[in-house]
Amino acid sequence: MKRGLKYDFSLLALLLIPVGVSLNVVGYQLSTILKLPVFIDQIGTMMVSMIAGPWIGLLTGLLGNVVNGMLNPIAIAFGFVSMSIGFVSGFFSRWRMYTNVVGMLAAIIILTIVSAFTAAVVTVFMFGGVTGAGTDLVTAAFLATGRELWNSVLSTNLISGTINTVLNLAISWLIVRRIPNRFLVKLNYGGQYIKKGVLSHE
Repeated sequence: MKRGLKYDFSLLALLLIPVGVSLNVVGYQLSTILKLPVFIDQIGTMMVSMIAGPWIGLLTGLLGNVVNGMLNPIAIAFGFVSMSIGFVSGFFSRWRMYTNVVGMLAAIIILTIVSAFTAAVVTVFMFGGVTGAGTDLVTAAFLATGRELWNSVLSTNLISGTINTVLNLAISWLIVRRIPNRFLVKLNYGGQYIKKGVLSHE
């Protein structure tokens, strides 16, 4: 079945965007205030993309960074990273990769590469390799070993990105698993997450 923008943008899916954005903002603020070496600011993007598809995931990622940018303008520049994560994650859900271990592992690897590369591009070419985040210390350590800036930033993002992806995806998946079946069944991508044997009781 052909799916595109019109398929993803149902009324119920649109109503999920504010929820996803709120989760992203809370995660971003915690990561920024506590100067964590990882970011938990993609929980909402991944959760929404899992049950509402790639285009809603992309929009949730963008809007989350726009809202965060009101408090920290640097976040706006990384909107492309969040959009990429939401878009790719949505397609993984469409292909039912989040319903089995092999698919989940593949998704983690690919999402890590996507987020690491896009974040490295933004970090190097827009901020000269320094963004004020906790990961700057890791980048500095790589630079101290004689590595070039691009390699240092990319290496840092691959390391932190792996942890970021695992944390964000695991929390997102747990949230989705807690969503009632009667709500999941109404979403275009929610059917695959319905808990078997309990639909009649919800």
